[in-house]
Amino acid sequence: MQSLFDKLGKAASSTASNAASKAAEMREINRLKGERVDLKNEYTIVKKKLSEYVFKQYQEGKLEDEALIEFCDKMQELRDSIDELGNEIEAVKAEYEEKASVRSEERL
Repeated sequence: MQSLFDKLGKAASSTASNAASKAAEMREINRLKGERVDLKNEYTIVKKKLSEYVFKQYQEGKLEDEALIEFCDKMQELRDSIDELGNEIEAVKAEYEEKASVRSEERL
């Protein structure tokens, strides 16, 4: 009977030890994942600042690297297209607001 209790005690002790070990492992993994997320965020910020710096150099005519100039040319094209679409959106809004105003006046 004693050996049965010994076996049960050892099994319970082993299970508890395994659970504690697994919990410690999970804490360490989560800590490392958190650090990784922080580093990825910092990387994104630095990459954005680098991009802004290079683009500013491009706008000031200080770039000589052809590959960077090509990227900046594309960025400028995209910015221009974005601005153009923004202007079109504002024009459409103004047009519809004007039409709505005219319809509203006609009802009176």
